[in-house]
Amino acid sequence: MKEQKSAVFFALISGLAWSFTGLFSRLVSWNPFTLVGLRAPIALLIIGLGRGSFRIHPNKGLWISAAGITLTSLMFMAANRLTTAANAIVLQYTASIFVMLYSLLVKKQKPLKSEVIAAFFVFFGVILCFMGGLSGGGLLGDCIALLSGVTFAMVFLAARYSGNSPIDGVYFGTLVSCVFVLAVPFDSTFQPTVTQLLVMLALGLGLGLGYLFFSMGMQRGLSPVKACIISNVEPVLNPTWVALLLGQSPGLFSILGAATVLLAITLQSLYEMRRNS
Repeated sequence: MKEQKSAVFFALISGLAWSFTGLFSRLVSWNPFTLVGLRAPIALLIIGLGRGSFRIHPNKGLWISAAGITLTSLMFMAANRLTTAANAIVLQYTASIFVMLYSLLVKKQKPLKSEVIAAFFVFFGVILCFMGGLSGGGLLGDCIALLSGVTFAMVFLAARYSGNSPIDGVYFGTLVSCVFVLAVPFDSTFQPTVTQLLVMLALGLGLGLGYLFFSMGMQRGLSPVKACIISNVEPVLNPTWVALLLGQSPGLFSILGAATVLLAITLQSLYEMRRNS
């Protein structure tokens, strides 16, 4: 019971940490490769310290995790340039649906009824949050954002089914992402200021802490579906920070969507804790 509570807590904190990365990425106009490459070493340091080691021995499962993390980062940043920020994040968070489909079709693991219900209401809530923005994005950006939902699902699945420690997977994925530092000299928009560098530091901190807490939740037995559902606090909190810090007030649909997501997460988590007690 105590282990389950801590797993849910860490998953919630990971979504909270990730939610700030959307806000900060709007403050820097560098290309996606530069953003991914420069924030990765900062996140790598945080995850390495939390892991207690900077050594890694790659295997197939770790490469799958690395592909999921790296591709998700790149496609999310690219989608932010090609479609609305709302589209980019809501379509990425179709990941819980892909996780559930994989578990059902490939692993032959029938999801819990509470997980199916919660996933439905979470998805419905996220759509409500960004209903106004879903009609305004570019088709290419929307397609990239949807693909990032597939790659984001890979991160959750690799953390549970690869046989590796979840923290090893996110560490190696972040290490692989560091290769994009080499893209910086080719980015004509890279003209850093002190403010932009501080924003980049915040991006790295948000990414690193998010993945560190995510790993801690998965290590405590949280299922991929449930972890993905709980992490959906990110697309709810993301526009909240934008509203508070950039003055873009959420509309009625955003408020209703946020309430739907938070209620679904809370009730599902409480139900599972009670069932397992």
